[in-house]
Amino acid sequence: MRYLLIICALLFTSLAAHAHSDETHGLSIEKAWARKTSRMVSAAVYLTIKNDTHQLEHLKGASTDIAATTMVHRSQEVGGIMQMDHVDDLPIAPGEVLSFEPGGYHIMLMGLSQPLEEGDVFTVTLEFEKAGKKPVIVEVTGLMGLTEQGL
Repeated sequence: MRYLLIICALLFTSLAAHAHSDETHGLSIEKAWARKTSRMVSAAVYLTIKNDTHQLEHLKGASTDIAATTMVHRSQEVGGIMQMDHVDDLPIAPGEVLSFEPGGYHIMLMGLSQPLEEGDVFTVTLEFEKAGKKPVIVEVTGLMGLTEQGL
């Protein structure tokens, strides 16, 4: 009986330590997608990031093997004109859900190595200040994005 209690105590301690380490860099990255392209010029990746920690996190950049240049961008309307700006440091508050979607934040892929075809998948690596590099699988959809797939 004593050995069972010791084993349970060790297991609980191990799980608690694991939960603490996940909390330190706990980010949820979901619904990563990009539209198919007809040319090899550029594309945008959209996704959702949730900061599941109790610390401010910063998205510092992104990279992928399928494009010459990968950057975090923000599209916004200024004075009735849409403009797109590079973002080199994007803070994500504790508990915040940040949506990258058309007309807002996105990961810009410039100089694609080949057109993106519906059904393709590729990896984009997001770089965070505290959590480090996080690879994300991106699914290429049709022109309507996730809405045509019911996601």
